[in-house]
Amino acid sequence: MHDWLKDALMQKTGIVKAYWDTKTTQKKETYENLTDDEVVMLLADGTLDVIEQEAEEIDVEQLDEMGQPLKLRYNSITVGKKTKQGGVKIENVPPEEFLMSKKATSIDDAPFVAHRKLMTRSDLISMGFDAETVAALPAYDELSYTSERLARFSNGEQPYQDESLDDSMQEIELYECYLKTDYDGDGIAEFRQIYYAGSEILDNTETDYVPFHSLCPIPIPHKFFGESMADRTMDLQLIKSTVVRQMLDNLYLSNNSRVGAVEGQVNLDDLLTSTPGGIVRMKNPNAVVPMLVPSVISQAFPMLQYLDDVQGKRTGISDMQQGLNPDILQNVTAAAIAASSQASGGKLELIARIFAETGIKSLFMGILHLVCKYQDKPAIIRLRGKYVPIDPREWSNQYDMQINVGLGTGNKQEQMTMLQMVLAKQEAIIQQYGASNPLVTVSQYRQTLGRFIEAAGFSDSAEFFKEITPEVEQQIAQPQQPKPDPNMQALLQQAQAQVEITKQKAMADIEAKQAKAQADIQLMREKTAAELQQQREAAALDMQLEREKMALELQLKREELSAEIALKQAAMQADITNDPRISPL
Repeated sequence: MHDWLKDALMQKTGIVKAYWDTKTTQKKETYENLTDDEVVMLLADGTLDVIEQEAEEIDVEQLDEMGQPLKLRYNSITVGKKTKQGGVKIENVPPEEFLMSKKATSIDDAPFVAHRKLMTRSDLISMGFDAETVAALPAYDELSYTSERLARFSNGEQPYQDESLDDSMQEIELYECYLKTDYDGDGIAEFRQIYYAGSEILDNTETDYVPFHSLCPIPIPHKFFGESMADRTMDLQLIKSTVVRQMLDNLYLSNNSRVGAVEGQVNLDDLLTSTPGGIVRMKNPNAVVPMLVPSVISQAFPMLQYLDDVQGKRTGISDMQQGLNPDILQNVTAAAIAASSQASGGKLELIARIFAETGIKSLFMGILHLVCKYQDKPAIIRLRGKYVPIDPREWSNQYDMQINVGLGTGNKQEQMTMLQMVLAKQEAIIQQYGASNPLVTVSQYRQTLGRFIEAAGFSDSAEFFKEITPEVEQQIAQPQQPKPDPNMQALLQQAQAQVEITKQKAMADIEAKQAKAQADIQLMREKTAAELQQQREAAALDMQLEREKMALELQLKREELSAEIALKQAAMQADITNDPRISPL
């Protein structure tokens, strides 16, 4: 889908091919040392094909009924099981591979449509074409060198495969054509599917389905190829490239401007050598005159902004889709911003609607046609929360199906706002008038809830709300008093007893936790008191030791002072005794 839309936006038209693809796979298995009976049992169901078989006889020491040596036969066998699977396949067709009549305006009314592509001889043989005819086809690679394919690759990349030396891997240019012609001669032209390669028609069958579906973003009336987004912007891109190139040239000239020189007064070699900090030898100070280059950058940026505005008007892709500028939000109301955003998205919504109503709608109609025609067994799918069998073979025709385009109903936020309002009205009506009111049923309320869940981004609303069947809706609309069920009463009593036991257990747990908490608090208090008492005793002991230390020091000082006094008195007494001037009493 991404490649399909991008081809349409860039290259006018996007083409996809939807067809029923049938593949046959073969799984090989090898068995060794099997007896003849075991081989018969292996091939009994008929689903296995023998690819290779070898037998070996081994003599044993036993004798048969005729007295001859008994021989046992062992088989080594390789078998293959073919599995055929089919399904709808959708592939994107490159623009250069799609061919169409020039006078056609759509694929439906085109008398000729073709898909040319390169395929190996091995692929052609696997499609069922004759091996000898395929081996005689010439190999071509002209499709690899078309202008579209070459423009898709940058320089150095090879958009083609090298020619293989293996004949089976050589590429053949195959044309798958859908041609409207009168093949049976009844005067009415019908579509024929023709496979053509080289000069050989490989297949020619009648068909009622053309597998191609196209998209064009900007269709032109009465033409198949319209305009792409690139067509509306290529001229603007060329102008912008020219403006940017002129800006760069102006910047180059400003940094390295031209100068005027007086002939014979300047060394031209020095002047021509542009070196930062270089010296230019001159005979006259005015020999070199700079030629000023006016800057055009300030005038070029408004031009680029103007071109961006023109591009936004042509394509609808503007700054509104990439986030608003904070300067724009100043003094602008929310309604003006919403109107501007809605106007800028108008062209994009138009392109999206054209895509949905043309190519995508046609593609899904084609898928329905293929499934109804080729699917040969029912499929089990999940629908409304249940797994149901779906058999397209039972579908009558496509008129029982309606295709809705998911555009034009507002964005997700607007849808959710509207659904919230609808839900509020429905809830008010049901609460006021009951479930059997004439305006809103419970089923309609459930549908609104489902739409709200889907608008929120969830794909399956059945994950949140159950589907309401008509029987359930009738029971809700006509409620009846249910009779008491003994089993339900017993279960209810058992549940109440279980609830009471749980409640008592919870209360016991709460009481145990409270007792444990109180014990922890008491233990913490006692621990804190013991630590405080210990600190008090340690402080008292420290104070007692300090007192004793101070008393001891005071006692020592007293004793030292007494000794000094005694010594002084003794010295004085001795002096008095020895002095002859003092007579003894």
